[in-house]
Amino acid sequence: MIASSAAARCADWIEATRTVGGYGGPVAHWWRDCLVDCRSGHDWRYEGIVAGYLELHRATGDPAWLDRARRAGEDLLAAQADDGHFSGSLFEQNPGTAGTPHEAAADTALLRLALHLRHDDAEAADRYLASARRNLEHGQIRRLWDADAGSFRDDPGRPSFVPNKACTLLEALFLLAEATQDDRWVRPYAARTADAVLRHQVRRPGHLLDGAIAQNSFGAAVVGKYFPYYVARCIPGLLETARFTGDDRYAEAALAAGRFVVRTREADGGFPQVVYANGRVNRNPRWVAAVGDILRVLDLLAPLGLAFDPGPTEAWLAAGLLPCGAVRTARGFARQGHPDGTADEPPELRDILPVVGWCDKAFRYLCTSGRHLPAPGPTADVELDCTFLGRPFVCSVGRSGVALRRGRHEVYRWTPGEQWARAEPWLVVR
Repeated sequence: MIASSAAARCADWIEATRTVGGYGGPVAHWWRDCLVDCRSGHDWRYEGIVAGYLELHRATGDPAWLDRARRAGEDLLAAQADDGHFSGSLFEQNPGTAGTPHEAAADTALLRLALHLRHDDAEAADRYLASARRNLEHGQIRRLWDADAGSFRDDPGRPSFVPNKACTLLEALFLLAEATQDDRWVRPYAARTADAVLRHQVRRPGHLLDGAIAQNSFGAAVVGKYFPYYVARCIPGLLETARFTGDDRYAEAALAAGRFVVRTREADGGFPQVVYANGRVNRNPRWVAAVGDILRVLDLLAPLGLAFDPGPTEAWLAAGLLPCGAVRTARGFARQGHPDGTADEPPELRDILPVVGWCDKAFRYLCTSGRHLPAPGPTADVELDCTFLGRPFVCSVGRSGVALRRGRHEVYRWTPGEQWARAEPWLVVR
């Protein structure tokens, strides 16, 4: 298998996390963590894993990359229930099902596989297509489409809208339309959903927030919080809608969103977590692995004239490459919610914890535009002073997993491939 050393080593680490049913491991997130239950998740981690492997197969012709992508597709098929949902599809809230945007992101993996295989293995392509279609029909459209609002709800039980999740669903529906050569999967939904996204976008020329897209709304109440990462994830769906409808408003909105993201970038190449309606910025934590998504998406806007130098952010990503091949999750969890300070000396456990569902975003970028980023040094485990919940520890991270100890007393250990981490009772899901 020929690939950049960074991409290949990240791929090997991802494969080392496989457990019963797919890719497992702990999850650290802004809203919640899932540190002890490390069973396989069938969520947005599959989006980047499959897209990355297919890109490597296209670039090298090596069938081993395609074999890995197909095995990931088989994970999703085996995890699908009769109602179309995937088990373990809530990411930081696993084990649960019907996660948004996680199931739609998993659908994009299946549909990319179907499109990749349609000429060489039509039978397999049809199976992947049928699985994605079943989830999109039953688990997404029938459950979440709000005809009165003209958009997809985030919660079927109440009027709610999350633009980045809706745009991930749009990506899946456009792929389904391409795979079936049938635009009925996008005709009733694309423009109306994109219009809902535009209603959440700030248009204030010359202002920091110009182009920003609000994180969510409940009914008519828009929540004035703007996450650069999630704004970036709105861009592909808007661009696809512009292409389908021929309406330049959606491309212009995507470009404005990209300019907002670029405007928030800090000198070291990272991005703040949140920008609030009053202009206050929350820097902690700042994502590291996830900026692979931002880099990838901003590349899509170059033909529209976005001026963006990826160098500082590629350097930010490269600095997060761990010797085991994974990518650290973040910087700044120790000061989560605080606007100031780098809060990275010492790092917090969740900063350096490698998470499959974040690493897949870096991996996808490493397989495409970022394939020339240097690999980290030798694969030996590294030991770092760190904190967790305000307490000092030493953290070991490497191919053997993640361990947290004070002196000789180990309070947490996750070994790649194991379904549960060993942890003391106080160290549980928040």
